[in-house]
Amino acid sequence: MSNEIRDVVIVGGGPAGLSAALVLGRARRRVLVVDAGRPANRVSRAVGGLLGHEDSPAALRARGRRQLAKLPSVEVLDGEALDARADGDGFVITIARRDGVTTVRSRALLLANGLHYEPPAIPGAAGLWGRSVFHCVFCDGWEMAGRPIAMHARGSGAARLALLLRGWSDDVLLCTDGPGGLSDEARAQLDAGGVRIREERIDRLGSRRRRLTEIAFEQGPPEAREALFVRPRRTQPTEIAQRLGLELNDDELIPADDGGRTELPGVYVAGDASAPVRSVAIAIGSGSRVGTAMAADLIVGPLAPLSRAS
Repeated sequence: MSNEIRDVVIVGGGPAGLSAALVLGRARRRVLVVDAGRPANRVSRAVGGLLGHEDSPAALRARGRRQLAKLPSVEVLDGEALDARADGDGFVITIARRDGVTTVRSRALLLANGLHYEPPAIPGAAGLWGRSVFHCVFCDGWEMAGRPIAMHARGSGAARLALLLRGWSDDVLLCTDGPGGLSDEARAQLDAGGVRIREERIDRLGSRRRRLTEIAFEQGPPEAREALFVRPRRTQPTEIAQRLGLELNDDELIPADDGGRTELPGVYVAGDASAPVRSVAIAIGSGSRVGTAMAADLIVGPLAPLSRAS
């Protein structure tokens, strides 16, 4: 790894980070991508809903790296960004590598580290994650279309999420896993939409060959299901944003404008770390959009950063 000052250090080598690096490299900016190698979708067998790509997430990242290897000003480093701090007109990023810890200086910093997804603690769910337990119906609903499926959710928004599944299946079950906190209006909407409700606590998920077969409850009969969609808890996978002084919003996301500019000059964000709606396709588009904004800011001069009031 060379010791020159980079124009941009990108934290995260997923779809958003690689997409941004492609734009910046083609704009002749000096870019270092730091990839910790822990993508949130690493257990998924395929990327659903991405134009021109039907292979695995790993294959997509590998192709992206091969494309970046053709750009002389872009370097991809396998390592983990441990910390980042403002220093003068730029930033110092601390990176852990196999051969030790090093620091790199850059003019700008792009946080494209995605999110950490923590599914509900349902016995039997861990081994089915990404195979028949999912969090995005737009990503995996097509593969489960026409089958008996379920939504694990409660409280505000649960009814809407369950009704959304009706676009892919006529046999939808809402599992609240305990008291659902559903209003009379929500229950009426579910009934009108043909969605059944089970409010008993879930005992376990039954499976065969890593495929969901049934949902067993603490009381009452089990339900034969082939897919379960859940609302995972989402958090930032690193504390770099907070250490830089950025405040997360109520959804644990980093606020930014359309160009990915945060309230801290020189710090940008792309992909799931900032997106209210998440998918690989959206992450790629976000990386391209933010990469374009960064290149323009670096060449011409930056716009005003996002204000805290925004």
